[in-house]
Amino acid sequence: MDSFIIICIALSFAFILEWFVRKLKIDNFDKRFVLVTGCDSGFGLELAKKLDKMGFNVFACCLTKSAVEKFNETSSSKLKAIEMDVTKDASIEKTMEIVKRRLPNGKGLWAVVNNAGILGGVGPTILHTRQEYENTLAVNLYGVIMVTKACLPLVLQEQGRIVNTSSIAGRVAFINSSYTISKYGVEAFSDVLRREIYRTGTKVQIIEPGAFKTPIWKPLQQMSVDKIASLPAEIKSQLPDDAADKMVAPYKILEETGSTQYNLVVDAYIHAITAKFPRKRYLVGTDAKYTYRLLWNLPEFISDYFFDKQGIYNV
Repeated sequence: MDSFIIICIALSFAFILEWFVRKLKIDNFDKRFVLVTGCDSGFGLELAKKLDKMGFNVFACCLTKSAVEKFNETSSSKLKAIEMDVTKDASIEKTMEIVKRRLPNGKGLWAVVNNAGILGGVGPTILHTRQEYENTLAVNLYGVIMVTKACLPLVLQEQGRIVNTSSIAGRVAFINSSYTISKYGVEAFSDVLRREIYRTGTKVQIIEPGAFKTPIWKPLQQMSVDKIASLPAEIKSQLPDDAADKMVAPYKILEETGSTQYNLVVDAYIHAITAKFPRKRYLVGTDAKYTYRLLWNLPEFISDYFFDKQGIYNV
């Protein structure tokens, strides 16, 4: 019994110590520079705006010119919006030229947040095309890798942070094979990079959100209709009349049950950027912390049964 009490006291002390350590923050926000991708909408937009209000110097990278113009109209002079396509090396190089010109002499980047992402193709693997895989990987994986590689010397200079956006679909595979593959890739890339630069003092964090109601869901219905229309006649003839609706049904469930609390993801980003001792991984959302954490630790026959019962693969 004495040993049990000692163990309980030791564990309690460890939890309290970790809680305290995680609360410690860096200072001098106004002297630190952060680059964020995917700032047109959703988490990236909210994060860039919050970092600006906190006093950070922000490079808000957007895919569209209209998003850049909106930032320029509403943000402080400490935020620089840049039009960048993470799938194009030339665009990344041009962005880095702008970043380096704006950085003070001898100054690097404190943090890079790879937030840009797309949902990718819809439907089962048998209906996925090579182009859908290439398009999804180009943004969600290769974009993360190439932006990180371009920024890494500047981040190493500051002993800063690389913050990569994955998903609970990077821990438990379901829904859409192209998206899931890309997120598993982000997890692997981040783990390898973290271990490669372990001794430099530079940190690598992974954000793993559950389902949130973001603009990523909006084009799904039209995507499924377009996909059905593009299929060869012999394949279309084998599909049910409501195939397009069935393709998007599981996504609609996720959207309908998804959280509207963007601040949870933004706060995870902020902690990864500002904490002296950030976490390696941030599970964000009730579903991520409980439902999916449980599923990826259960035997596969149980998780397979669970997903089958959700009707995800009933096309």
